[in-house]
Amino acid sequence: MRAVLKTTRDKGIELRDVPIPKPQAGEVLVKVKAAAICGTDLHLYEWTDWCENVGAKNPLVLGHEFCGEVVEVGEQVKSLKPGDLVAAETHIPCGHCNMCRTGKQHICQDMKILGVHTDGCFAEFAVLPEVCAWKLPAATPPKIGAVYEPFGIAVHGVLKDHIAGLSTVVIGAGPIGILCAAVAEAAGASQGVLTDPHDYRLELAKSVTQNVKTLHAKRDDVIAVIGSETGGQGADVVLEVSGSVSGVRTAFDLAGKGGRVTLIGLPSQEVPLDLVNNVIYKEARIYGITGREMFQSWYLAERFVDKIDLERVITHVFPLEEVEQAIATVQSRMAGKVVIQVQD
Repeated sequence: MRAVLKTTRDKGIELRDVPIPKPQAGEVLVKVKAAAICGTDLHLYEWTDWCENVGAKNPLVLGHEFCGEVVEVGEQVKSLKPGDLVAAETHIPCGHCNMCRTGKQHICQDMKILGVHTDGCFAEFAVLPEVCAWKLPAATPPKIGAVYEPFGIAVHGVLKDHIAGLSTVVIGAGPIGILCAAVAEAAGASQGVLTDPHDYRLELAKSVTQNVKTLHAKRDDVIAVIGSETGGQGADVVLEVSGSVSGVRTAFDLAGKGGRVTLIGLPSQEVPLDLVNNVIYKEARIYGITGREMFQSWYLAERFVDKIDLERVITHVFPLEEVEQAIATVQSRMAGKVVIQVQD
């Protein structure tokens, strides 16, 4: 099969012919139809310090967001059969630790990540643990199935706590940020605002949402506008999805007293905060979000998928042979979700 491999710690990837993997007990072999590119894949492409810090495998087949058809099942697989269409939950839990045994598999103490610690999905076939395969309706377009995973992050972050009727600000208009704004809107948030320093992304957000207000992070005085919009009280909910130091600091500035800050983006360095005034005196609530709750987020995503036009978030589709161009498109920030069409 053809597969995109990261074979060295230098920048770049290779498209190679490699053997089709064989599913072991508790695993399924999936014919990959579509895969989406994530920021994690960019780290692996460049092989940043993040890769060493998380113990990423090398050599490695890249990719973790995908949709495909089950073509073979290993021993002990009971819930899936050949022909089933599945999306991938990319957190691979051990199933035995305290977190797994208390309903928190997504933060397993010995968690592996598909396409980081195990071979991924930028290939014609991929092996997936049965526990990580989410069965989709047969009519689901593969490129929509491929973005269920990032959609689930937005669902997890927005619906972590009460949202209906609350003034909500999203910082960062990448694909997950746009999806956060759309989910918050669909769930009944009021005074929805999305801020980002890139005009392309703000225009894309307008096409996905209906009444969310967009602000340019550099041209607009975001703190003043939110203060005015909320009568000086500050936002009830702020979702930080940019992962920038300035974005995190702004999130705590924007949150009102008794409000909450939900952190989804991953800063690459430590973030200094005014804890006294922006957390303690505000009695702010803070949530950290990683991945999707298994499988609460997936059930909730199924309920919201018809309320949001996920296809509008997908701006580019490339064949597997053009994966380098696909990655460059993501790096340009002139794109929403970029999908690789692997097989029909």
